[in-house]
Amino acid sequence: MPPNLDKPIAIIKAASACVWRGDDVLLVQRGKALGHGRWSLPGGKLEGSETAEAAAVRELFEETSVVADLKYFVGNFNVYGDQVTFVISCFTGNYLRGEARAGDDAMAVAWVDYRKLAGFDLVPNIETAVRIARDLTSV
Repeated sequence: MPPNLDKPIAIIKAASACVWRGDDVLLVQRGKALGHGRWSLPGGKLEGSETAEAAAVRELFEETSVVADLKYFVGNFNVYGDQVTFVISCFTGNYLRGEARAGDDAMAVAWVDYRKLAGFDLVPNIETAVRIARDLTSV
């Protein structure tokens, strides 16, 4: 739900990674703040002058210890918090290496068949991002 427009809104730039290993997509269970306990793509806020793509690569590794070839831009997705809007730039690509394990802000990680996402308590926009990412990486 969009924030109350009577108060100033902070815009926070963030990035996420939609990583594929066959038909499985990598999800993290949020351990902090917005979305706590819900499942999402690995990601987080941009730091300093970091590009969105660089942030997606960094956050993916910090949260999961996984490295991927994030070569496709999926799109920008908004997530609304209390007087804050996160503008999340999502990138997608294939798994390269690393054993997925929860780190940094993640409580848990899971490789999930993209056709079974409905069984997870997902943060907003994840199913849409995954659907678009699947089309991009299937080319």
